[in-house]
Amino acid sequence: MTPDECAALLAYVGRLDPRAAHRDPAETAGQLATWCDLLRDVPATAPDGWDAAAVARAHITGSPYPILPVDITRPWTAHRRALLARHTDPRPNVDPDDVEGYQQAIRAQRDAVATGAVEPTASRELAGGPHPQLAHLIARALPAAAAAALAPFRPLRAAREAAALAGRPDALNVPCTWCRAPVGEPCRRRTSPKRAEQQGGWSRRSTVHPSRLDAATEQANRQERAA
Repeated sequence: MTPDECAALLAYVGRLDPRAAHRDPAETAGQLATWCDLLRDVPATAPDGWDAAAVARAHITGSPYPILPVDITRPWTAHRRALLARHTDPRPNVDPDDVEGYQQAIRAQRDAVATGAVEPTASRELAGGPHPQLAHLIARALPAAAAAALAPFRPLRAAREAAALAGRPDALNVPCTWCRAPVGEPCRRRTSPKRAEQQGGWSRRSTVHPSRLDAATEQANRQERAA
């Protein structure tokens, strides 16, 4: 983030949680300098729904502890990892015989994705899930009886298999705007701390949030219209 973006984010945080606001100008300047230093590699917004202000709001509404810059950097690290996992290094417009130039172009692509400047480029064949004619083969890698017996122990996998068989979009193909779970990871819910001095954690949900399923359906419809 730029210093102006950090200042705007910090002002927003101060409005939501007065504990984060300082009245003394020197303390305010020191706090802003710290946030700018720790968030300089974190974008304010990025592809796949990343919004630093939304992350801050989620922390303030879900945690009893004042927000710290690390509460922004850690979710961004997970989101960036998910972006890079989707990127497939498309061939740059550089002569392949120019090894150094080619490598620099690939690194530049990855840096742009990692900083949220551009969206990841996925292979067309891998986007949107498996072909409907192959979905039942992929979903039924195990015999039907074995899959049914294992379903209670792997509810997310069972739900994804059922969605593939029914021709429905896979909700884990998009991030969750409700709990901020990145692509490929299950939705989660906030757990209360066992003791007052501890901070609450996150636990995995066996089902996805309805808004995530709606987003996956919308994405699948867009990809179908674009095909």
